[in-house]
Amino acid sequence: MNFKIIQPPKHLAEYVRFFWLVEYKASVDKPYVHHAFAHHCPEVIFCYKGQFKYQSAFDAEKNLVSGIYGQTQTISKASSNTDFGILGFYLYPHALPQLFRLPANEFTNQCVDIKSFCGREGEMLEERLMLAADNNQRIKLVFDFLEARLKNARAEFANICSSIRMLSNAYSGVSVKSWAESNFLSTRQFERRFKEFSGFNPKLFLRIARFNSLLNKNFRNKLLTQIALEYGYYDESHFIHDFQQFSGCNPKEYFKQDIRLASDRGTVEF
Repeated sequence: MNFKIIQPPKHLAEYVRFFWLVEYKASVDKPYVHHAFAHHCPEVIFCYKGQFKYQSAFDAEKNLVSGIYGQTQTISKASSNTDFGILGFYLYPHALPQLFRLPANEFTNQCVDIKSFCGREGEMLEERLMLAADNNQRIKLVFDFLEARLKNARAEFANICSSIRMLSNAYSGVSVKSWAESNFLSTRQFERRFKEFSGFNPKLFLRIARFNSLLNKNFRNKLLTQIALEYGYYDESHFIHDFQQFSGCNPKEYFKQDIRLASDRGTVEF
């Protein structure tokens, strides 16, 4: 399998977590299966070779299309039994209202094809990616596509966007009240604005961000109670409940097994 993570250039880092590429020769005997967990950041995907099947909690199995897969509180599965190539990138949720002038909450738990997401420009980008000579050219096309939207960003929302980005990268416990005060808003005003820029109400966003921050950690020598208290859960039962809700599996099994991880987005089998 050829898998590569590409960090965004400095001028895009405020809106893009990272870019990624994966290519694999799957077959009926050795299919590729990605079990995706709940995540507080949306993802844009372009499948430039092969075909995937996709199933979420809200949809029956269907073909995976190039487009945006919004921030979600549910699990999903994507699988392929043919050779494939995919280019994707994780956006911070505030990139949707800032770069595309679209409320993030319109995409929560949704997958939207690229033409519906950004019109003819998105359709043209997909065509160019399909015809590109190599992945370096594909990355350049995506960079240019995003750079053209930087002019849409509004400086007056920089503070709330910065808060979302920091918590996306390094979870820390914070009260909604203090968060609202730091943005000079009442709690109700903050919750409304936050949902527009993150897709979730603040409490749910923090729950999912905390869950995501646990993944890819080595907890093999720690008791679940220790992990729970370290990350601000009330007790072990609270930790297990959230982990199962957002991943579909028990944390004890997840952390003790030798599993292949797909960043902090889920697990893969091949």
